Amino acid sequence: MFAIASFTGLDIADIDAATVAVQPEKFVFVEKISTTAIFSFRDGTEMVPIQLFSQSGGFGTTTLNQDDDPRAPSGVTGRAKPAFTMEKIAGGTPLLYQAADQAQKNALNAGMEYPFKFFDVEVLVAAGGDVVRSFKYKDCQITNYVLVSRADNEEGYTGKGFAVVDQYAFECSGYTPGNPAMDAMKKTEHAKTISSSDLKSTSSWEHGFYQK
Repeated sequence: MFAIASFTGLDIADIDAATVAVQPEKFVFVEKISTTAIFSFRDGTEMVPIQLFSQSGGFGTTTLNQDDDPRAPSGVTGRAKPAFTMEKIAGGTPLLYQAADQAQKNALNAGMEYPFKFFDVEVLVAAGGDVVRSFKYKDCQITNYVLVSRADNEEGYTGKGFAVVDQYAFECSGYTPGNPAMDAMKKTEHAKTISSSDLKSTSSWEHGFYQK
């Protein structure tokens, strides 16, 4: 069981010190695995359940040349910038919308600074209430945003309905993956290990008790 609280109009679940958003009941996720995004802006934080999430960069490498980056020597290989895309039901994220609007307004002025230009994002992947994977992205920017309507062919008109969704693409300067299950295993192993400093000193033993 986990406690439910209110957060910017959304339900959230506090699970073992990790907070995840509760997905709408009508959405079906295989093995109850779903994703939550936490956006940390200069002016506040927003949490939102994500219906689609895909990593598109940051794990592999890329070769830069002077066409890609005038400051880079030709043929230099480095790690690709962390990037990801996501899709969510429209609404509930005024700060994220403000970031998208400012990014669009200043798209032709790469050097322009504005309040919502950079922000951090943490993505939590939870299975039935337990966070099984996490990704922390630092200094992110919105590189694309569109609002689209989704329907299952003509069945949108015959009962299944339509979904109006936000689609985002992000590029970041930092990326840190998290593995909560492994962290828990390490804590358990550490708790089982007794160091010599944990043993009582024999100098305080009573007469008749000696270390062999």
